Amino acid sequence: MQKVIQLAIAPLGMINCFLIQGEKNHILVDTGIPGSEAKILKQLRDHNINPEDISLIIISHGHVDHFGSVRALKKILRVPVLVHELDKEALETGIGMTETLNATSKFWDIVLKPQLTKGKVGACLPDIIVHGDEVFNLSHYGINGNVIHTPGHTPGSLSVILDNGDAIIMDLASSGILLGGIAFNNRMKHPPFHDNLETVKKSLAYILSFPANRFFLGHGNPVSRQLLEKYMHMTG
Repeated sequence: MQKVIQLAIAPLGMINCFLIQGEKNHILVDTGIPGSEAKILKQLRDHNINPEDISLIIISHGHVDHFGSVRALKKILRVPVLVHELDKEALETGIGMTETLNATSKFWDIVLKPQLTKGKVGACLPDIIVHGDEVFNLSHYGINGNVIHTPGHTPGSLSVILDNGDAIIMDLASSGILLGGIAFNNRMKHPPFHDNLETVKKSLAYILSFPANRFFLGHGNPVSRQLLEKYMHMTG
């Protein structure tokens, strides 16, 4: 039976990536900030996951706190990397999509944005490109589910909808206080940045058209369908 394992890049759910555990093969979703590879590999070992059984890396979007260690992990794991065509330039250049960092409050503009816009990270050529609103089936990689295009946080943001009722939606929403997860984990809110909130709302409606009931976030702890529906109606 497959399941989603939350991997902490920063404690208390402040920055997450995820491992989708299958029967034989597994998929890594996002790679954290630069230098996260050792932390990710240790957590995989702690969960008795053999890195050699990982079949694919999915990058949800082109912000450096989500693709920062992709070059190192692609080299270590020797697996293909998947990204949407609209965000692939970030991986290819190692430069995050700063034009999409529209802060949802002045606090994030001052405190976090400078950390996400300085310098370059290791560039990585993606192997699999999702085009437009293509639905990418993951069965070839040992997982029952699909990657779907859910823009709004960035133009090429991707989500993963699994057949078991779980979904990984990364930065379309967040929970908790500050960067998410520290406390009040049932409190839904905007993530620190977005590209277009109206598009986020449309993507959330698309996600909720699937029979998913638990949603994993890039910043914060998993939330229920009821909480995500409530957040969607507050968005925009």
